[in-house]
Amino acid sequence: MYYTIIKIFQKEVMRICTEIFKVYGNELQLKLEEYNLLSNDNNCLQSSTAIGYIVEEFLVSKLEKYTNTDCKFKIQRSKGKTNNASYDCFTTIDNNILAMINIKAEKKVNNAVSAINILFDDYVNKHPNQEKCFLILKVSYSYKKSEKDNQRKIYIKGLYSFFLDEIDLGNVHKQDHRNWSENYNPNSGRLQISSSFRKNHTLNVSHISYQNTIHMLNSIMTRNKKGN
Repeated sequence: MYYTIIKIFQKEVMRICTEIFKVYGNELQLKLEEYNLLSNDNNCLQSSTAIGYIVEEFLVSKLEKYTNTDCKFKIQRSKGKTNNASYDCFTTIDNNILAMINIKAEKKVNNAVSAINILFDDYVNKHPNQEKCFLILKVSYSYKKSEKDNQRKIYIKGLYSFFLDEIDLGNVHKQDHRNWSENYNPNSGRLQISSSFRKNHTLNVSHISYQNTIHMLNSIMTRNKKGN
């Protein structure tokens, strides 16, 4: 039942996101006042990570507005600074399951999900009696000149998504080694889930549950502790 509920939710989120970008012809113009910030081929923005954050903010704000009326669920942005949370926005589905959505806008492949310690805190420690699921939503983008007005724009190439809960992390995981303190803490690293890892570590549907995801995240923490 859990898996059926979250997959229905995933399908609806993907439908809404597709519709949001379709309204703009999958093209987004980045403007400050009346100036197109991407108009110059040598602009300083498109080689930075700034565009990804801008696309993510755009989608979160649109999801908030879209689901505010006439929708089975209401999506809200995470409270506080997003770098202190493993997800960008959330909602409650089936009157019980807390659905956290992590949006990743990527020009190139980005396998990072979240810092492991922050993910663990959000998914395991906070509200432990409430079922949860964790949706990773990828927005692939590039740049191109619009055929409509010849303006250089952000072009939305495609969307795909998967649940953390669908990935088998019980015995092995991948991560980077980012660290923000003098004493190295492996759990400050970001969990990495590539397409090939997902393909090779997909859980059997019968094993997918909130409690199983808790078990897997605990396993990651234990492996990292033993590695110290």
